[in-house]
Amino acid sequence: MSAVISSVQANAEYAVLAWEPVHGSGERLNVGALVRFNNSIHARALIREEVLRCMYGAAGEGAFQMIQATLRAAETVAKQHGFAAACEAAPLATFGFGYGRETWAENDLDLLRQIVLMHFSLSVLTEEPESSSDESPTPEREVNQQWTTKVKEAIQARRPDLTACFNRELVLVEGSAPVRFPVVTPHLAAQFGLLKINTQGQGMEDARAKMWKLALARERNHGMVVAMVLGTPPLGDVTISDRVRDRLLSNVADLEREAVKYDVNLRQAHTAAEAADFVIQMA
Repeated sequence: MSAVISSVQANAEYAVLAWEPVHGSGERLNVGALVRFNNSIHARALIREEVLRCMYGAAGEGAFQMIQATLRAAETVAKQHGFAAACEAAPLATFGFGYGRETWAENDLDLLRQIVLMHFSLSVLTEEPESSSDESPTPEREVNQQWTTKVKEAIQARRPDLTACFNRELVLVEGSAPVRFPVVTPHLAAQFGLLKINTQGQGMEDARAKMWKLALARERNHGMVVAMVLGTPPLGDVTISDRVRDRLLSNVADLEREAVKYDVNLRQAHTAAEAADFVIQMA
């Protein structure tokens, strides 16, 4: 391995820009980098403005502009006086470059990915293509993902051996890409849905889509039990109006009828612990 590494000559150099939000405190945040690749020098911010806004509120915008100004100045110095000179000439006392590092990269994006991987914990590469509106996580989807994560954590706490069964893939249609399920054991494929009071329509669409996937999984894997574990609020909750409670009951009844048609086990759970119990019992 060392012989292989030694035979690869570095074609890139970089230095990470650190920011000290409170001068003299010693607290530092890596925010950008000055890079040289194939004799081309440029500086890049490697932290998004929205991250700084989350950390510092309205002041985050000014902080991001200050970071960009520092990087632009460093890039200008590097192009006129060299890479090393730029690393020693940070224009503001709260900014400073680390020592230069050499590496090998396939292209600019590969180089930036290496830098982020090695030195940044709060960064997202701005070169990554933005996801489409269909791929962007909606608030409802994020809440559903949080519910799924809580259920899996509850399963793991009681049955650590089932951790190996998380996020497994099954082919549902011959020739098509496999579909990932939260839990797949030799005997069970499980999905997790969430029917919230204020977003019942979206919850119903999500549950129906997941039950359809479960039905396809059962058809292709004979003898496998498929289960839809649906998180629902307790009906005794005094904050739920009669009209909303009636709609919830109606929606659950619809899903139960559809589950029978698709031969899917539908279980309701009010807590992640209850949902975990159902999975463990069927696993």
